[in-house]
Amino acid sequence: MMTESGTPSAGQVRELLADALRRPAQEGARLMALHWLHQLAASRSAWRALVDAAVVRASPEQGDAVSPDAGAEVLHKARVALRRLRATNRENERVLDGVVDRRMARALRALSQATNAIRDTDVQRAWLATEEERLPPGARDEAQRMRAWLDARTPRSLESVETAFRKHFDTIDERLLARLGSYHLLRRVGIDNAPMPFARHLSTRIGRAADRLRREIERVTDADAQEAMHAVRIRLKRQRALVAPFAKTRPAVGAWFDLATRGQDLLGALRDADLLATRAGKHGYRALERALRDIALAHYAVFRTDWCDRIDDVLRTLEAAAVALRAEGAPLSVNGLPMEIERKYLLRACPPAARAVPPIRIEQGWLPGQVLKERLRRRTAADGSVSYWRTMKLGPAEARVEVEETCPPELFTSLWELTRAARVRKDRYVVPHGAHTWEIDVFLDRELVLAEVELGDVNEAITLPPWLAPYLERDVTGEPAYFNAVLAGAEP
Repeated sequence: MMTESGTPSAGQVRELLADALRRPAQEGARLMALHWLHQLAASRSAWRALVDAAVVRASPEQGDAVSPDAGAEVLHKARVALRRLRATNRENERVLDGVVDRRMARALRALSQATNAIRDTDVQRAWLATEEERLPPGARDEAQRMRAWLDARTPRSLESVETAFRKHFDTIDERLLARLGSYHLLRRVGIDNAPMPFARHLSTRIGRAADRLRREIERVTDADAQEAMHAVRIRLKRQRALVAPFAKTRPAVGAWFDLATRGQDLLGALRDADLLATRAGKHGYRALERALRDIALAHYAVFRTDWCDRIDDVLRTLEAAAVALRAEGAPLSVNGLPMEIERKYLLRACPPAARAVPPIRIEQGWLPGQVLKERLRRRTAADGSVSYWRTMKLGPAEARVEVEETCPPELFTSLWELTRAARVRKDRYVVPHGAHTWEIDVFLDRELVLAEVELGDVNEAITLPPWLAPYLERDVTGEPAYFNAVLAGAEP
């Protein structure tokens, strides 16, 4: 439990973020939210200073006292912080324990909506200023007229943002800061159970996005699939918000952050070109509209090539980030290696609550070895996506060192043939419950159902979910007969 009397300052939050992944999930999520809230508050202060100096206010008495570029820069920073604050709240709702109540959520959403129009105007002005010289002559003339029209309406939009800040942000910022500055952990007397680290929580959130992202990308079938492309763009925005503070210090996380940034930017440019083309059409600027539609089509072609046609590569980058975070959130051995701490239970049957979840097909094989046995795993999700993994485990079943990494398909194929003498095939049903994720394995070559759950500490107390308890036979964590490597058999 945090015991400091005051909410951490922006500088303190930046320092604490360096170790946030190893802190309890409740604290890590609050540090993330505080980080973006402090940035939003700083942008709000900068905006107020511009207004007080009459830089972003125009009136008949003052004449043209507006500096749109200065206002646009401040507003951009505010919007980024606001977007990431809202994404942090949504993606970490369970561990934030309702700290952002409905009134606060509505206020933040209203502030976002109030700034959408001016953001679009700023982007369109900037694009026309940069690109109009490259347009065909007819479209260039229309672009100049369009930019003059956008310039004329900017002052009114800027003033509306000040009103939105006063109405929707100034009324909640102090209370939200105070709420995010503390949290409670429920601890059982006499049991030294470690809370879930933030890295493990983030890993779960990122990993669960993979199937949704695949479905959304697969819905992008042509350049008119605006709704599907919008869904992909929003998904990538949320993913970036989850990992942004850790992208520069964790290579696998940084690789996913950079890839998601490129995808979001590409889809954003496509959207902006399409919106500006629509606006040009409403003004009767047909040459400019045609030029912008062509630009939107060019952006779509790039997205099609880099994302739709390479979706497996995209999701492997995502999964590598999730695996890296999972390893960082895992308990560590005395020499700093990640450990797997789990409990395994024999079940009489697969619970209906698990059957309701789309299964993941798991195929595992072990390379020959006496002391060292490397495991290969092919994981086929319900949507048909496939990932490949290499794993080494050392130590007792209750708590052992686990080193895992993704495997290129070509390498997996070449090694898989060597595992023919020791393979297991099963369907896995993954069911989140409270702070834990239960994995129900239904073996395909025998009447056997096992349930597994990973823990944060060897002494962590575990309560069976009510949907699972009626199907329990017994705890088989330490019984060799139920080790996957022992259950593995030869295939013809």
